[in-house]
Amino acid sequence: MKANVRNLLAAYVIATALGAPAAAGPLEDGEAAYREKEYAKAAELWQPLAEKGDATAQYNIGTLFAEGKGVAPNDATAFMWFQRAANQGNATAQYNVGASYAAGAGVAKSDADAAKWFRRSADQGMVFAQLNLGLLYAAGNGVPQDNVEALKWLELALLGLPAGAPRMDVARAMQDVAAKMTREQIDEAMQRGRKWKAQPEVK
Repeated sequence: MKANVRNLLAAYVIATALGAPAAAGPLEDGEAAYREKEYAKAAELWQPLAEKGDATAQYNIGTLFAEGKGVAPNDATAFMWFQRAANQGNATAQYNVGASYAAGAGVAKSDADAAKWFRRSADQGMVFAQLNLGLLYAAGNGVPQDNVEALKWLELALLGLPAGAPRMDVARAMQDVAAKMTREQIDEAMQRGRKWKAQPEVK
């Protein structure tokens, strides 16, 4: 939930979003500039779109400010752009808003606000939001302590992550939580996880 994790995730999501060719336009031209590490050009192309309310451009501009690429790094400005995109239902921006609240990056630290935004993102299927929400439930930070909900969200995150270190970390967290639960509670968590379906926000 540290700011640098948020920034790495932002870069990862932009990198994966930029993989597919798209029709030419300022958004796509900005994505091409970003791939070519022409960050100032990307910012110049995205800024007008972001100001007109394009959620993807808002998220992308927020990422540039979070990373300090093409613009001076500024967590408060990054947060502002992430929040604008998040309010339009962008799940990755919602995650970044939650991570900003969790870390106190660009906004006052608040576990309750972090949990709220992680929940909106997690409900749409964003695995890192599911992971962080599970950890908040396990610790009772920003939400009531609830091992059943913690295990449910951690299990969903585990299923969505590729093999590697983050997946192993989630598995260890799940073991820690499950060790404090009864068999019935574990079964309830698994049942809730099986019933869960991603719900994209409709605007």
